[in-house]
Amino acid sequence: MGNDVHRPSQPILVLGKARRVIDAVACTRGGATSREVQQTTRLPASTTTRLLQNLVAEGFLDLVDGKYHIGLGVLRWAHTRRSGSQLAELAQPHLGELRDETGETSVLFVRQDNTRVLIGIAETRHEVVRLVSVGQVMPLHAGSAGKVFLAFDEHARAQALDGQLTAYTRATITDPELLRAELATVKASGRAISVAERDTGTASISAPVRSHAGALTAAIGIGVPEQRFTDANRAAWIPSVVAAARRLSENLGYPHEEEADG
Repeated sequence: MGNDVHRPSQPILVLGKARRVIDAVACTRGGATSREVQQTTRLPASTTTRLLQNLVAEGFLDLVDGKYHIGLGVLRWAHTRRSGSQLAELAQPHLGELRDETGETSVLFVRQDNTRVLIGIAETRHEVVRLVSVGQVMPLHAGSAGKVFLAFDEHARAQALDGQLTAYTRATITDPELLRAELATVKASGRAISVAERDTGTASISAPVRSHAGALTAAIGIGVPEQRFTDANRAAWIPSVVAAARRLSENLGYPHEEEADG
């Protein structure tokens, strides 16, 4: 029990020290030696050496001619953040149009490994809303946006079908063959629908967004309280979501030819 009490704080301390080391390297022009990192961070020499070795092993730092430099792991994060921010900014007018056309909260997701991340949103003006926020991380196999990524990205689909399909609600598809069939339907129709797959009482519609080269870039859609997800509303909203995805794709330079597998 005594060890359990202190366990949550230990990873935070390690991460804090690792961040100090990375900051020290990033702020030193031309790279930093181990001694310079130690002097900047004021960490013990043994701790500094261990952290530097681990950060190099994980790709967060590079060691060249005795000096440490920021590695591809950190640069990749920076590029992803910058790209996501640019996409969200470009998509915001389209999210606003979709929200105004449907009256519901419009959202934009990008895929990050085996998850999806919300990077853009235009909130509904209804009193009853579906609570989501920018930066929220969600699964791929539960929810319409996630199913868009799986349907149009062969690599993501293979990973998901080979992995564990966690049940979030009674409506979550956890059988690989049923999910495979659902994704085939999504790909054929060009949009995905979800009702209570990730959260009970919520529903959504999403469609794929393509880059100028045709690569699957994002999923745009609407999130709706299930009580407003009537057959009539759903039929009216589907064309709006698909049209929003087409407009954003064209804004990114995609000619919107026949869909191809990503």
